[in-house]
Amino acid sequence: MRLLTHRHALRAALVLLAIALLAYGLLAPSKRPAAAPALPRASLQGGPVTIGSLRGHAEAIVFFASWCTPCRKEAPAVARFARGVGRGRIVAIDYDDYGDARAFLRRYGWTFPVLSDPDGRTGAAYDLAEGLPAWIFVDARGEIVRRASGAQSVTALKRDLAAA
Repeated sequence: MRLLTHRHALRAALVLLAIALLAYGLLAPSKRPAAAPALPRASLQGGPVTIGSLRGHAEAIVFFASWCTPCRKEAPAVARFARGVGRGRIVAIDYDDYGDARAFLRRYGWTFPVLSDPDGRTGAAYDLAEGLPAWIFVDARGEIVRRASGAQSVTALKRDLAAA
């Protein structure tokens, strides 16, 4: 008789736990993508760009530095990716760079907008924690929907931009 009482109590507790978890899942606020923080004002090439000016279509933002070995390895793929998606869909941010960013841009043929974040404030606002290069994919509403770190392939970049 006592064993039966414990089983009923255990079942009742499990049922209550399941109901509580279900209710929390249904009642908890849905996670919306975070709004993309402001971009730096300083431009190395391509004029000033703002998050507001990018609204209306998906964007890929890449943080890089000219001294970064994975960034140099990825740079030709970034140039191919940018040519394949058209102007205005990719923005680069030279992050906390103490190298020669303009020489980097010429060497790899980057022709899309490149902004400068010499003090790393924009990178901090975008919560760069994984190192460079770092990719942020922003949807048409200006919300961050995807992140990637490390050197990416053209295929992966196209996939991630399409998913944004």
